[in-house]
Amino acid sequence: MTNNPRQTLKGVKRFIIKIGSSSLTTPAGLNHRVIDRLCDELALLKDAGYEFAFVSSGAVAAGRAKARLTEAKSALSRTQALAAIGQGSLIEAYNNAFKRYGHVAAQVLITRDDLDQRERYLNIRNTMAALFELGAIPIINENDTVAVEEIQFSDNDMLSAMIIPIVEANAMIILTDTDGVYDHDPRTNPDAQRLSVIKDLKRKDVCEIGGAPGRLGRGGMQSKLSAAYHAAQLGIPTVIVPASRPQVITAVLQGEDVGTLVMPKASHLSQKDHWMSLVTRPKGALVVDDGAARMLQGEGKSLLPVGIVAVEQHFKKGDPVEIRDSQGRVLAVGLSNYASDQVAMIKGANSKDVCGILGLRECDDVVVHRNNLILKKE
Repeated sequence: MTNNPRQTLKGVKRFIIKIGSSSLTTPAGLNHRVIDRLCDELALLKDAGYEFAFVSSGAVAAGRAKARLTEAKSALSRTQALAAIGQGSLIEAYNNAFKRYGHVAAQVLITRDDLDQRERYLNIRNTMAALFELGAIPIINENDTVAVEEIQFSDNDMLSAMIIPIVEANAMIILTDTDGVYDHDPRTNPDAQRLSVIKDLKRKDVCEIGGAPGRLGRGGMQSKLSAAYHAAQLGIPTVIVPASRPQVITAVLQGEDVGTLVMPKASHLSQKDHWMSLVTRPKGALVVDDGAARMLQGEGKSLLPVGIVAVEQHFKKGDPVEIRDSQGRVLAVGLSNYASDQVAMIKGANSKDVCGILGLRECDDVVVHRNNLILKKE
């Protein structure tokens, strides 16, 4: 086994490439020189047998330029209108760049809500598989035109991390406007050093190292590290590299020391566990007594109705819910076998009495089965 962690990137065959507005646009609109240069490199990589999905920001910034607006911030409805204006230009630019090599780009617009619902999540995964079978290049962006605040991703960095299982990617490459991650802000500290490898990224590191969002987009280094943290939980490496460097993606795939490599976790989540713990948002909560809390945390047992003391919010059967202790701490996230009104009826009851209480001939004796339960780590 090699001591150089970057050598593992030589085995990558399918990856996600993400580029943000600050690297892709100028005040005058889309930077076609950058788009053409990246697509030239990616087309050659595709011809060499690599597969990739391209997560691209830039629709709102492109729309703002086409509408001859200069302000960076707008009301939500105005931003959505700008996305509608700019999205066509964005996919046209990619199509024109790739068709010179005989490749076809496919536009895929996703909202947070699409990934939140398991059936739609799986349908997107099937669509993505079909696109790869057809030899198309998925160009993915958040559907800003319809995404209200409640169903927005924080930024396209997080979108990239959330779709790793959908794309079935072996790595994630994030293009940015710096040379990688630094130990201090290189804009204010001339002694700042680039971090070549981050071996064990923790949540606290994301806040300590990250910075403020860019001028044209919602993301910053903090959002890129947060996305890398999520990818690491899936066992997937992330490389944060400068978009301005020629042939930078090829350099990453050849194991060169470029940008910052965020190493994956050795013990990582399954795809279903990833969806439950990192992608979907809980629709409600179950508050449990101390005995149930001990059984969940200590022995990984299923949640029985007898241990539930309160039900919060409305949710349907099969929805993800948080499981909390009496102090409000989140112990786990799981899929409920019952709707919230049913759980309210059977909370505190013995399992043998559940069918009678609900007036059913057959029923589950557990509210959340341990196979559909993800414990929250401290």
